[in-house]
Amino acid sequence: MAASESGSPREAALALHTGRLLSRAAARALSAISLVASDLAALALALTVAVAVRAEVLPAMSPAFARPTYPLAHYVALWWIPVAYLACLAYAGLYTRRDPHWEEARRCLLGATASALVILAVLSAAKINDDMSRPVVVLAWAVLMVVLPLLRLGTKEALVAMGPWRKRAIVLGSCPVADAIVAALSRHKTLGYDVVEVVTDPAALPRRAAALDAREIIITSSGLARPELLTLVESLRDIAENVLIAPDLREAPVLGVEVLGLIEDRALLLRVPNNLLKPWNLAMKRAFDVCAGALLAVACLPVVAAAALAVRLGSPGPAFHVEPRVGRHCTRFTCFKLRTMYVDADRRLEDHLTRHGGAAAEWARFRKLRSWDPRVTPVGRFLRRYGIDEMPQLLNVLRGDMSLVGPRPYLPREMPLIERDGMLDVRPGLTGLWQVSGKNALPFHERVRLDRWYVGNWSLWLDLIVLAKTIPTALRGETPGDHIPATGAFADGDPARHEAGGALTPQRP
Repeated sequence: MAASESGSPREAALALHTGRLLSRAAARALSAISLVASDLAALALALTVAVAVRAEVLPAMSPAFARPTYPLAHYVALWWIPVAYLACLAYAGLYTRRDPHWEEARRCLLGATASALVILAVLSAAKINDDMSRPVVVLAWAVLMVVLPLLRLGTKEALVAMGPWRKRAIVLGSCPVADAIVAALSRHKTLGYDVVEVVTDPAALPRRAAALDAREIIITSSGLARPELLTLVESLRDIAENVLIAPDLREAPVLGVEVLGLIEDRALLLRVPNNLLKPWNLAMKRAFDVCAGALLAVACLPVVAAAALAVRLGSPGPAFHVEPRVGRHCTRFTCFKLRTMYVDADRRLEDHLTRHGGAAAEWARFRKLRSWDPRVTPVGRFLRRYGIDEMPQLLNVLRGDMSLVGPRPYLPREMPLIERDGMLDVRPGLTGLWQVSGKNALPFHERVRLDRWYVGNWSLWLDLIVLAKTIPTALRGETPGDHIPATGAFADGDPARHEAGGALTPQRP
């Protein structure tokens, strides 16, 4: 009887452990099956659209496509196409990694591109070009570039909501790094990490992780000495599936960092590339600015023309406002904008401050009027709200004064605030990182930090992310009374507009 009673807790613990193993295995299997099904659905949709365009649209555009193509059923019967496609996605790490959405989108594009190249190579090497239309391959690739990341995002959001994609995680550390990591994991929900507890005592970490069944351990404590860290990681070997070490590198470049493991010397190196120091990268960024800027300029020309007419009809004065700004290597250039203020803006401000004591106090504290600014015209308020007043700066982009993405163009009088910040090594941008970060109330020095971070972490993919996020940011507009341009530069020479957060005249951080 005593033996039976003593065995019951062990049996219960074993049953609990077995149940957890089966539950985790089922969750992993369901997640993998769901992602593969989502990827195959993206391929099916891409082939459907590609075959339809090849059969119906291209022949009407050019007689070169008059020859009939295979129906969709023919492509469905080619079993090796989904096999090659899934193999390329697996090689891109899409079934073994947990990445933030934009990094996963980049891997989706790499996997889709690799699969298209593999399919074309197989068609050529096996001399079976007649089995598949090459325009269909190219069209399907173009559709996959859009559909694959979106379907994967939706699938992961559904898996997170249902539970299989979630992993219980425990964080070791204290403020502010631990809080920042918890907030980041909460914001990036598709990573699937559920932080169940934050532990400050390293000695209690293994016990709490086992008690909470937290198989993902995130160590943010920078106070641990090297022997203590190694001992702690070793103690977690039987508990954690993964140990993530999060050093406090918030101001250091992190995108594109390469890990070099020196096996013989048991050493670890982090290679931090300075991408904007390489001539090839600068040439690629400039080529992208010219091509994309030209397309945007043509698309925006009717909007700018209508806005310029509205400015002229709305108030006396010129349609455009020009002023000097500081560009790359401290060179001055003429920056173009649509006028958003009255020509007698200084007098209007003085009269307004004289009549309204509250406004005078607000101006004395913030050097801007956050509620209502009498200098801004009604048309100007609308233009600022949606960033339309910045569209003429596309001319600056084409001239080479600016880039589509970069630090904001600073006024000459602001040079003492940004010297030694390293942001004048690149062209200023029409849009930038802080404009799309959802933090319209950032003080000046925080914006400078984000601009500096952009320069240290630049890649063409980062530019594409910022541009993609700029569109919804501009369409949403700004909150009333917050006269920050949605896409970058200050308004009409008003030095007070650099403090969107309502701080006093900015001091050097």
